[in-house]
Amino acid sequence: MSSFIAPPGDFLRAPDHGRSFRARLSGVVQARFSGRFAVILSGELIQSLFHFALNIHLVRELNSRNYGLFAIVFAVGAVGITYIRALVAVPATLHLARSRGRPAATGYDVMFGSGAVLVSGISALGVSVTLVPVIGLGALAAGAFVGLYAFRSYLRIVLLARGRPRIAGLSDLVYALCGALFMARGFSGDGTVLLDQAFLAIALAHAIAIAAAFGALRERLRFSLHARARARYRSIWRTLAWSLAGVTSLTVQGQGLTLLFGLLAGPAAYAPIAATLVLYAPLRIPTSALMNMVLPELSSLLANGEVPAARRLVLRHTALIGGACIAYGAMMAEALPLIEEILFKGRFAGEPMGWIGLGVWAVVTASLLYAIPRTYLEASAAFRTITAGAVASAALGFAIMVPALLLLPSATALLGLLASELATLAWSLEAFRRTTRSSRLSRNAGAA
Repeated sequence: MSSFIAPPGDFLRAPDHGRSFRARLSGVVQARFSGRFAVILSGELIQSLFHFALNIHLVRELNSRNYGLFAIVFAVGAVGITYIRALVAVPATLHLARSRGRPAATGYDVMFGSGAVLVSGISALGVSVTLVPVIGLGALAAGAFVGLYAFRSYLRIVLLARGRPRIAGLSDLVYALCGALFMARGFSGDGTVLLDQAFLAIALAHAIAIAAAFGALRERLRFSLHARARARYRSIWRTLAWSLAGVTSLTVQGQGLTLLFGLLAGPAAYAPIAATLVLYAPLRIPTSALMNMVLPELSSLLANGEVPAARRLVLRHTALIGGACIAYGAMMAEALPLIEEILFKGRFAGEPMGWIGLGVWAVVTASLLYAIPRTYLEASAAFRTITAGAVASAALGFAIMVPALLLLPSATALLGLLASELATLAWSLEAFRRTTRSSRLSRNAGAA
C-alpha cells in the first residue's frame, strides 16, 4: 500500500495558520483515503446497478422457483467471497501492510494469490457438482460464476492493499459493462435456458474483468505451491486456522442462515425475500466498498500503534452507515408498494410485502452496523473473538428460525435472522470496545 511521504521542507517549515504538522498530515491522509474510496465506490455502484438490472429482468421473466434458484446460487457466491476473504484476502492485507520491501511483498502476493486460485477452484467445483442434478449442465456455468466471483473479490481487496484502487475500479467497470452487454445481446428464451444464460453471462464478465485487471497491472497470474510458499503458509497456520473457524461461524450465522431459510422454505417462498434484498443493494454495496477500503487503513494504523486514529475511523464510518440505513429505510417504506407493482409486475401480490420489507430492512441494517467494527477486529487478528460471537449468534438464530419455518408463515422466520444479526451487532460492538481499551492501556503502559 502506498504511503504518504512529505517533502523534506515540510519538516522545517513553521506551522501555518496554527495547524500542527500532525493535523496537516492527518488531513492529507484523509483526503487521499476519500479519493481512493470515491474511485472504488464508483466501480462498486456501477456493478451494483448491473446486478439490480439483472435481478429485475430475471424476477420478471422467470417463475418463482427458477428465480429462487438464481438467488440461492448468488447467496452461495457470497459465501465463497466470505471464505476467500478470511483465508487469503484478509491475511494478505495484514502481511502486505507489515511487509518491508518489494521482495517480501511479492512473495506474499504469490503465496496468497495461489491460495485464492485453490479456494476459488474448490468453490466452483463444489457448486457445479451439487447443482448438476438440479439444473443440468447449466450448473457448470453457475460453478464458474461462483469461483470467478470469489477470485475477483480477492483481487479487488489486494489491489486496494497495494494502493491500486483505480485498477480495482476499472475491473468493476469492465465487469458491469460486459455483463450488461451480454444481458442486452444474448438473453433469449425462458425457464432454465434463461437461467443458464444468466450464469454464463456473469461468469464470462467476471473472467474478462479479471483479465483486464492483470492487463492494467502488466502482470500475470503467478501460481506456485513450491516449498517456500508452503513454508510461509505453515508459519501462519494458527492465524489461518482461527480465521477459518471465524469465517465458518460467520458464514453459518449470516449467509448460512439465509441459505437454510431458502432451502427449508423452498425457492418459491424465498423468491419475494430475495427480490426485496436486491432493493437494498444501494446500502450493501457502498458498505462493502468501505470495508475493503478501511481494512488496509486499519491494518496500517494498528501496525504503527495508532489505536486512537483507528478507533475514530471505525466510529465515524459506523455512524455514517447508520444514518444512511435510517434514511434509506424511510424511503423504501414509501416506495415498496409501487416497486412491487411496477418492477416486480405484481408477481408477489399475495405475499405480505410490507412485513417482508420491514424485516429485510431491519436485518440489513443490523448486519451493516457491525461491518466496520468487525473489520477492526479482523485487522487486529481477533479471530477467536469473532468466532465465539458468530457461533452464539448462529445458535440463537437457528433456535428461532427453524421452529418458525415449521409452524408459522415463512416470512415470520425473518425474526430468526434478525435476532442473529442483532446478537452479532451487540457482540461486535462490545468486542471492539474491549479491544481498543486493551490496546490503549497497553500503549500507555509501554509509554510509562
